Amino acid sequence: VPYIDQRLLRNGMILHAQTKGFFGRAIRWALKSWGNHDALLYHEAGSWWVCDAEPPVARLTPWGEWERRMRRGKCQLRFYWPYGAIQMDGNVAVKWWLANVRNAPYDKTAFPRLLWRAVIGPWWKSQAGKDHAWWCTEGVRGAWKFAGFDVWKHNNSTPLDTEEAVGVGGLDDCTDSVLGLIETN
Repeated sequence: VPYIDQRLLRNGMILHAQTKGFFGRAIRWALKSWGNHDALLYHEAGSWWVCDAEPPVARLTPWGEWERRMRRGKCQLRFYWPYGAIQMDGNVAVKWWLANVRNAPYDKTAFPRLLWRAVIGPWWKSQAGKDHAWWCTEGVRGAWKFAGFDVWKHNNSTPLDTEEAVGVGGLDDCTDSVLGLIETN
């Protein structure tokens, strides 16, 4: 049984998820990626929250919802942290997300251009959607870019770009230390 060691979580840590629903599978199929969702972790008043840009609006999801999904087999999770970042950088990223992405509409108008990018490649340089709306990875990238860590390096970032950023100079995969297993006998 997997569990999350919450003592190892940090403000701004990137939650990279593989969800089992139709849209999650469709996104992974189009991108040819392991995951289909990115979010930031946020600690406030003794509780962990997930900074989720999901339809219809970007919001804070209680950590317990993601943990229940994982325990029920509805998702798998990975945890990433930008190389060279310190806790203060994570705090800056989260504060930016809360001020700029939270309560904004989900950017569903970007999907045709993102699908085109998945098929043709990342040659489309301009922003795919609306300036006032966000999709998951776009909000995560914006937050960390503001904090000084743009490991995605281009507009229209997707969960595949997050996966490609894992490695030296990009994102550190903290999954093995954050995820543990409870042995049941």
